[in-house]
Amino acid sequence: MDADIDFMEIEPKAASAIPTAGQVSSGIPIPPVRLLQVFSPDDWEGFIEEWLTFHKNKGTYVSIMRSSGAGDLGLDVIAFTSSDGFAKPWDSYQCKQYDHPLEPGDLYGEVGKIIYHSFLRTPPFNQAWRLPMHHVFVSPLGVGITVGRWLKDPARFKADVRDKWETHCVPKIGKGIVAPLQGELLAYFDGFDFAIFGDRTAVELVEEHALTPFYAARFGGGLPPRGEPAGPPAAPAASESLYLRKLLDAYGDHLKKGISAKSDLAGHPTLEGHFDRQRVLFYSAESLRNFARDRTPPRTFDSLQDDVYNGVIDTCESAHADSLERVRATVSKAAGVDVSGNGLVGVARVADKQGICHQLANDDRLTWKKP
Repeated sequence: MDADIDFMEIEPKAASAIPTAGQVSSGIPIPPVRLLQVFSPDDWEGFIEEWLTFHKNKGTYVSIMRSSGAGDLGLDVIAFTSSDGFAKPWDSYQCKQYDHPLEPGDLYGEVGKIIYHSFLRTPPFNQAWRLPMHHVFVSPLGVGITVGRWLKDPARFKADVRDKWETHCVPKIGKGIVAPLQGELLAYFDGFDFAIFGDRTAVELVEEHALTPFYAARFGGGLPPRGEPAGPPAAPAASESLYLRKLLDAYGDHLKKGISAKSDLAGHPTLEGHFDRQRVLFYSAESLRNFARDRTPPRTFDSLQDDVYNGVIDTCESAHADSLERVRATVSKAAGVDVSGNGLVGVARVADKQGICHQLANDDRLTWKKP
């Protein structure tokens, strides 16, 4: 060892810092844009499908479909603007999970497939809307300098593809394909609008994906703040009819007389207050249902309802002095039900769990007055 080299003691920076609970549990957070780079091809296509739900929810598309099997003709994910499918305008998204920004060699074959098969009217290019309005390349590392210039200059893009058609495009269209640029194919190529080709950056994809129900489940980081739930309207809505009917029956069982509306509770302020509180609880749970619909994958809220149901059903089915006592015991039990295994645990409140009891009654899964 060279005696003239000076060495100094080092110490990992983390050793002098106090880690947060999140770091101990999950490690140092990795930005979603970086995580995209380690997705498998299937995960990448799945992510793109999730991202496209953002545009579906905005009304841009009515359905999203993925091609299956070999021979995708250059079509990976299709987004339809109408239930009429290929009979109306549609877009195509080409999913490329590569470890480098997209280069010309990555696109020649894909562009060749779109041109060649649409020229031959190979299904689905034989439909009323022959070509996609936009054919978008999406890749974790985006596009390189040359491809970026192509997408900003369709005429240059077309000229470069023309030069490489025989050597770089045709061999990637399919085995044994012979398709010289001449005759009708040449005329079709010359009239082809290269402006349909485009791209989206990883940052754009993540920003819009964050507004879908799939973001937290895929990237973590918790759910956004939920806000205060709206209170119930003065007059009960039609959607409240069943659980309120069951609640009024419980009051009737307690009072030993028929109760058909809240007005029949006049002279019983405790029961009037109880009635009003149950509606507040119901609307709190409805608020959480709506939040879950917009921010979590399908069935997340359904799973929470199942957790509450499993936590209270024995209490509900047990013997009680009357139906009102069954309501009170069941709703009280719901407050303490452990829902820590559900993705909504960070935003679910006691009122939500209690209100879910009335949602379950509304769905005829819980009944207060026994035959």
